[in-house]
Amino acid sequence: MDKVARPSVVTIMRSPLFAVVVFFATVVQVCSDPVLAVTSGTGEWAHSLSPQVVIALVALICLAQAVCVSALAPRPVFAMLGALGCYLAVAVVLGVPTWATPMQLVVAIAMFAVGSAHTIPVAATWAAVGVGAGWASLGAWAAGLGVPPGAIIGFLLTEGVSLASLSFAGVALGLLWAALERRTERARQHALDLQAQQAEAIEASRTAERGRIAQELHDVAGQHLAGLVSLCDASTDLAPAHPQQALQLIDEVRAEGRYAAASLYGALGDLRAVEATAHAPTPDLRNLDELLSFWRERGMDVVATTEGDAELPPAVVSTTAYRAIQEALSNAAKHAPGAPVRVHLAIDPGRVHATVENGASRRARDSESGLGLGWGLDNLRQRLALVDGALHAASDDADGWRVGVDIPLPRTTEAVRD
Repeated sequence: MDKVARPSVVTIMRSPLFAVVVFFATVVQVCSDPVLAVTSGTGEWAHSLSPQVVIALVALICLAQAVCVSALAPRPVFAMLGALGCYLAVAVVLGVPTWATPMQLVVAIAMFAVGSAHTIPVAATWAAVGVGAGWASLGAWAAGLGVPPGAIIGFLLTEGVSLASLSFAGVALGLLWAALERRTERARQHALDLQAQQAEAIEASRTAERGRIAQELHDVAGQHLAGLVSLCDASTDLAPAHPQQALQLIDEVRAEGRYAAASLYGALGDLRAVEATAHAPTPDLRNLDELLSFWRERGMDVVATTEGDAELPPAVVSTTAYRAIQEALSNAAKHAPGAPVRVHLAIDPGRVHATVENGASRRARDSESGLGLGWGLDNLRQRLALVDGALHAASDDADGWRVGVDIPLPRTTEAVRD
């Protein structure tokens, strides 16, 4: 069963330019010597037809061979049989085998297409069939002329071996071409797969970055909005007895609102251009004093104790611990306004441990359900899981709340410390 030749081979062989080049390359070689002999008047002509008729017929058969190979390129076995038939028509039917020798190259081109379309056993079989048919036809023609057996063998060794070598060489080159094309196609597919994986990785990175920015927005909103709520509570408490101080607190609310808006604008800028440079370094435990000052300025009664070197933890651990303390302070401001808050941070070569404890709220809340986004503790647990940390959050017997964070440090940190 003939298979369709490879698209690249078909594209080349179906080109009109291909047929023209094959025809002229063949006809020039086939007819050059006869035409020269006829025009010069040398040699003896023994053919039954006139030289002009034979040359014209040979030229037409060369044209038919070129057109056959080009038109039947998608079906390479038929193209090979057609090219072989044209060759034998000149060599056997017209009886000029020495003229037809250049036409063997066109047979080899068709064999190339066969090799590119089939497996090695199938292509080799078709090549053997073609060569065998050629040998049988040439041998039968020579025997029909009464040529001695020794001369027939010599003739086959001359013309037949030439046909066989070109045919099998064409098949071998076709097989090599197909193997290289398959390798190229695999490489191309691999490149496309890598491109798709890269696109997926980029999209996953963008999604993760958007999630990080969303968390940043939550942290900014949680801290600053909780600060705004605390300042409003304080101004409400002061308004009846100290209206002037209440107005000053309202001015602070306005300033705090501007600061919160600027922070949110920066985070939204990151969200619009994920690849942009961050507006400010990510805060970590080295910025803890600034965080505590932020809440003290907003009336929070917060006391902190620190043990160890804040420079010791790696950046990811330091940032995670800072976010945990930030979230705990924001929650204390939202859910226990006016309550005393105690922060304890302990850093040793093996771990980072932080606790944030607040007492019971000094002011009653009508409703607290709308104050939280519902992300805080869940996001903290996810962040801590990335660094093998643990989160403990629970109420105490005095209606207060305690948040504890424990993060182990990598051994490389201990080695550096030692």
